[in-house]
Amino acid sequence: MRRNLVGVLGIILAVVGLSTAAAAATSWSVIVQNGDRVVQVDLPLLLISAGGTVAYEGPALSDGAENWKSAKTYAGIALSAVLSEVGGMAADDVLSVIAGDGYTKKLPYAAIYNETPAGTPILGLEVGSDGEDAPTLVFLAPDERFSNADMLAALGTEYAHYYGDKPSTTGLLVKSVAYLIVNYDGAALPTATETATVASGPADGAVVTVARGGETFTYTMADLKTFESITAPGTFTNSAGVDYTATYTGIPFSALVGNAPADGTIRVTASDGYSMNYPVSQLLDVSAGTWVLAYKENGWYMPLDPGYLRIVQVGDADPHFTSSLSARMVERIEVLGEYTAYTLTVSGETTRVFTRGELEAGIGCPCHTSTVTTTMKGVTATYSGLPLWRLLAYVDGGTAPAPEEGIHYDDVDFNDALVASGYNVVLTATDGYSQTVSGNLIARDDRFILAFKKNGAFLDPTTEGAMRFVFDDSVVLPDGVTLKSVKFLASITLVRI
Repeated sequence: MRRNLVGVLGIILAVVGLSTAAAAATSWSVIVQNGDRVVQVDLPLLLISAGGTVAYEGPALSDGAENWKSAKTYAGIALSAVLSEVGGMAADDVLSVIAGDGYTKKLPYAAIYNETPAGTPILGLEVGSDGEDAPTLVFLAPDERFSNADMLAALGTEYAHYYGDKPSTTGLLVKSVAYLIVNYDGAALPTATETATVASGPADGAVVTVARGGETFTYTMADLKTFESITAPGTFTNSAGVDYTATYTGIPFSALVGNAPADGTIRVTASDGYSMNYPVSQLLDVSAGTWVLAYKENGWYMPLDPGYLRIVQVGDADPHFTSSLSARMVERIEVLGEYTAYTLTVSGETTRVFTRGELEAGIGCPCHTSTVTTTMKGVTATYSGLPLWRLLAYVDGGTAPAPEEGIHYDDVDFNDALVASGYNVVLTATDGYSQTVSGNLIARDDRFILAFKKNGAFLDPTTEGAMRFVFDDSVVLPDGVTLKSVKFLASITLVRI
């Protein structure tokens, strides 16, 4: 199901009409701890930046029965934005959400920072209530229904809530949240040593730089609001396969990049260093919808995490696109020269030719990529790209995704029987240079990759080519085997021994 946009727009109207008691309470606060840093973070009502309507599912009353509670509408501040006041979390951290009465729930990193079926967790105020339970931990499920299956998929059995032996999302509604503690060890609850107000909206300074035609333009949020803008719905499918629909306000790319060459490239760089290349023709194509640099989602300015600015496609027909095309935390936009097409030919039992669009859309999703550390000529660098063995699965005679699915992985697609029977993999550059590696060496090993990025940026096409074969420094080669990197990679061939 897609988000009920009428309900979402109702949130905005409801915020204006909060009850007298709620309006009187202009802010709430929580104590947030990560390591030695303990901060009292104020949550002003004026900084509300997220909201939605959601129904929670209680424990099944009988086998196969559903037990849905009434849907309620919430508005608040993204949990990730609050945690940014203490430096956020690491991927293996666990957050304890603790109410004033001691009731506690734990959330893994992925449930807070990744796009999961549970949706975005916020510290919310129930719109129209008296605010007594604020701040409340709420999950804004993309389809407005936070099911027990969603909870298990997002949190796993370790962190899901159970009523007896039955899963129940209602237990995750932590009311009157007083503490957010990263990796809480059960010690005495802390006292704040400093105070802060969560940065829930864009700063007054520069938010994006646009480089085009040899000139560079720097814009503040106030500047961006002087451009023509579009407010319309759009839907993206996240890496978990869940559709998320929202109404965005943003600037059409045609207004930002001007008369860019139709065969050119638009490079987008995020504040965390992530970069993505788009064909100019794609971002200026309005046949299915308009690509915009969005600064509002469902009527509110977007917080720093997931970013003040995001690339989305919108339109009256609610266009549908993949999240890999939706760069977040956009900080720099560059209009580059000619957009040069390239392909990668992978041959074996069958042949598959991947286009530039397929390959770059594939590496746009973290679920498809692998990152390795490689030292060459005394210089160590980090490369990111697609694992070699996973591309071989397209041509090794086993099952393979359909061409229209683009880059898509399923572990069972790899033909273990064929690699056991023996084959070599020949990696060939555009100038004919090649390296041969045993299939047994690279089978199911993400440390051998076709790299497209070096230290977070796309490879320099003049010195390394569009893609390069590299492998991690941790790889131990068999005695007598030497293996080198291959620049300007053009083809991969599976050869039976």
